[in-house]
Amino acid sequence: MALRTKTYFWGDVIVLRCVGHHLVAGEETTAFREGVEKLLSGRRRVVINLTEVDHIDSTGLAAPVHLLTQKRDPESGARLVSFRMGLTELLRRTKLEAVIMVYASEEDAVASFQKQRSSSPDS
Repeated sequence: MALRTKTYFWGDVIVLRCVGHHLVAGEETTAFREGVEKLLSGRRRVVINLTEVDHIDSTGLAAPVHLLTQKRDPESGARLVSFRMGLTELLRRTKLEAVIMVYASEEDAVASFQKQRSSSPDS
């Protein structure tokens, strides 16, 4: 199955649910990154859900990591949702676990934006 992205809004957060067998090096991953970059150009809070992707390699991981690390101002952010041990291990091996916030569910990821907002010194 080719990689598909389902997009919807949860409050002021855009959620991208990726569905497919794999996210690996190739045209599909390039198209995913370009399409998502265009979609996110005006959004500040993003959740990328990879729970329905069976396999992801280091090149495939580069696409969401690029998107997640672009959103770096204090009012924005990006979260990754996955419960797969393979992805967790890949993040650990690439030392990205310190940079990428990974949550077990979309609900937890979206809620983390509210926690971030309520714990900021300006609130």
